[in-house]
Amino acid sequence: MDADVDRPSSVRERFAWMLPVVLTAGGYRRLWYTGVIYYQAHWMEITITGWVVLSVTGSAAAVGLVAFFRTLPMLVLGLVFGTLADRFPRLAVLVAIQVTGLIAAVAFATVFFLDVTPLWLICVLSGMLGCAWAADFAARRALIAELNTTENTASAMSLEALSLQGGKILAPVVAGAALGLAGAPWAYLILTAMFATGMLALTRLRGVPSARDRPTATTLPMLQLLRTGWSTAIKVPVIRVALIITVLMNLLVFPYQQLIALVAGEILHVGPGRMGVLAGAAGVGSALMAGFLTFRGRASTARSYFAVGATLGAIGLVALAISTNFYLSVGLQLVIGACFGAFGAMQTAIIAGAVDPEMRARAMGLLAMSIGTAPIGILLTGGLSSLIGASWTIGGMAGIASIILVGTVMRSRRLLLAG
Repeated sequence: MDADVDRPSSVRERFAWMLPVVLTAGGYRRLWYTGVIYYQAHWMEITITGWVVLSVTGSAAAVGLVAFFRTLPMLVLGLVFGTLADRFPRLAVLVAIQVTGLIAAVAFATVFFLDVTPLWLICVLSGMLGCAWAADFAARRALIAELNTTENTASAMSLEALSLQGGKILAPVVAGAALGLAGAPWAYLILTAMFATGMLALTRLRGVPSARDRPTATTLPMLQLLRTGWSTAIKVPVIRVALIITVLMNLLVFPYQQLIALVAGEILHVGPGRMGVLAGAAGVGSALMAGFLTFRGRASTARSYFAVGATLGAIGLVALAISTNFYLSVGLQLVIGACFGAFGAMQTAIIAGAVDPEMRARAMGLLAMSIGTAPIGILLTGGLSSLIGASWTIGGMAGIASIILVGTVMRSRRLLLAG
């Protein structure tokens, strides 16, 4: 008997059993690499820009204004970018996104090298990156669904969520080190290099059949594509319910993540060190759940994870708002993060699986618009917290969300809890 029979022919094959099934598909594996790079650049830019704006202006309001312009495109232009991703080749859209990020990073580095940093220009550049982020959300997730089977799509979306959450851990560390050692201009040069690397990595996808041109939508006018994208997606019951739940979560639940300092300072009365632990606990929980779903996520259970994750996460936030024990709050954050990880990973899988391939990017654009309601929730949470306190505001909003979520899930249980 030949000793070489069934022997792995490469290191990759030898250790393939350790990888999620979705990464054994070469096309998606190469797309995933580019996503990892892009997510690292995304979180690095947020960290750098937030710090330098605060350093230059000394104003927390200015930091919030920049963040507002970065997040606004998700709400205002989400469907438009989704439509573009259906009209033009997905890969071309992803390359254009990397080019946009590259231009913005070079501009950031230039203005800080020249020591010319007007707030309006920083807002404009942040808005450019926000547009890129909204477009990437639609185009990348539509392409992920094309490069995977229906059954593997849930695992692939979970892996994307894991990559996104993992970026929150490493990228801020790199950004902080770059700022401390070399200053803002050089930090933005590192960011420039990351966008350039991502652009080069995308060229490896050119030979993937699913990433080629899809001409069916290119013959339709843009306004018709927008109209049909909206009407067709809304008519699908599970998409309609998923979008309602997503808006609810972003308006009433998720805003607390941007105001974690209020939980630490006003409710728990702890310093910045423990605040960091508290914030990081949710990220750990989310990453662990996303990792679990990468290996265990299935299309048949995606809706249940989505619905239960949203509902239990909102209920957990009520408990967090009334907890005055730091260690209990950290434990609650781990649970809340895991719930939100299930919700976030599965919402894209549900919508991608509920529409035809030529409609996926537009459906993702609608999802981006739903997520884009978060800035409204942040303003609402901040304003109410200044009037009635953080505990009552966060707990009250999460309580309202919990009641509506339980009602919505029970009313749509055949859609959401089947399987």
